Amino acid sequence: MEGDKKPNAAAIALAEGSQAWTAGKTDQAAAAFATSALLAPGVPLGHVNLGVALRRQGHVAAAVISHRRALALAPDDAVAHSNLGNALRELGQLAEAEDHLRWAARTQPDNLSFRYNLALLLRDRRKHGEARAMMAELVEAQPDNGDYAWDLALADLYLSDYQRGFAGYEARWRLARSPKRAFATPQVLPGQDLRGKTVLVAAEQGFGDALQFARFLPVLAERCALLVVECLPELQSLFAAIPGIAQVFVKGAHPPAHDCWIPIMSLAHWLEVDPASLPGPVPYLTPPRALARPLGHPPGSVLNVGLIWAGKTVPRDRSWPLERLLPLMEDPRMAFWSLQMGERSSDLKTTGIGTLVRDLSPAINSFADTAALMNGLDMVVTIDTSAAHLAGALGKPTWMLLRYVSDWRWLDQGDTCLWYPTMRLFRQPDPDDFDTPVAQMKIMLTQAADKMSAAKV
Repeated sequence: MEGDKKPNAAAIALAEGSQAWTAGKTDQAAAAFATSALLAPGVPLGHVNLGVALRRQGHVAAAVISHRRALALAPDDAVAHSNLGNALRELGQLAEAEDHLRWAARTQPDNLSFRYNLALLLRDRRKHGEARAMMAELVEAQPDNGDYAWDLALADLYLSDYQRGFAGYEARWRLARSPKRAFATPQVLPGQDLRGKTVLVAAEQGFGDALQFARFLPVLAERCALLVVECLPELQSLFAAIPGIAQVFVKGAHPPAHDCWIPIMSLAHWLEVDPASLPGPVPYLTPPRALARPLGHPPGSVLNVGLIWAGKTVPRDRSWPLERLLPLMEDPRMAFWSLQMGERSSDLKTTGIGTLVRDLSPAINSFADTAALMNGLDMVVTIDTSAAHLAGALGKPTWMLLRYVSDWRWLDQGDTCLWYPTMRLFRQPDPDDFDTPVAQMKIMLTQAADKMSAAKV
């Protein structure tokens, strides 16, 4: 009798989980799917649904196990293959992820979602030509799909096709996560003559994007009568120091009078930028104020190195384990100064590395503060975060550690950066290797310290 009740209870839990999922109640859905999978472990759907819910909760490793359980029961389930591939991709296990995603797309070639998942994975695998071709097919099949159009634009940017890429970048307004701003004035059209116009540049996206595209503001200022710029509060004093800007105001405040407006991330498209003609000199940002007291070089040191190791974890973790950076600190001629902000600044204490690094975070309240501190350092070692863009925009020698899957602006090869000529890139050779780039950086840091020491003799 008890055995008859369990399958029924499992089916009820599965149905309750589906209802909760549809209602957007992820935790409740995961609990119900878990109950279903435990009560009826021989039913693949319970494991599939649990895996999807676990991944949404951020429990990706557990999600992989759920999908493997489903495939053990139903080896030909294309949905389970695609879901497992997605979870493996998120864990950085890209080769195995490709096997599962290709299997799903090959088995169900008319399933656009499977092909989309595979195209995203191919981009991570640095197979950009194939990924781009697949994205183009998806856009052709569903031209109204904003996600497909957006990722096609990113595929073009990865291939350094800036003309098509930045034109396609306008598809961001079709994404649910980035609704378009509304102003009473018209938006600037591509190629529009702005002579005699007061133009408002509107803020959007994150700090790093704004810092990168701020290089276009002086160019725009030369082509219009008056330029007013909206930005987040943390950038206000820094942007106010950019030549040619008449006024900088904080996002959310009432905008000053203007004739037309343009989002800051649309400037590259309006200027028809290509890799051979990135306009504007570097540095294009300067600290609006100097440090009240210079940092100086601690006794016995010849090289002041700023350090940032943690950034956003979504959509990709760009951080570097702080402990893996310890080899850089063996040479006492190098003084390390932490510019790390946010929760991860506590890594200094929890790892004990705070005894080897001077913490500057208490002195930082804005990007202007960070800029002034960077100006007092000899160089900056960072991961892909807004501070990297700031250091590059300041023209500071910047060494950046890049995870295997990196953003379009850094490309996938080479150790130089088109956007920031004083930046050097140190790349992971595979997703699990945090040591090789650090070892390469250590050699070069030692050489830099040797050079500085010789200059002081």
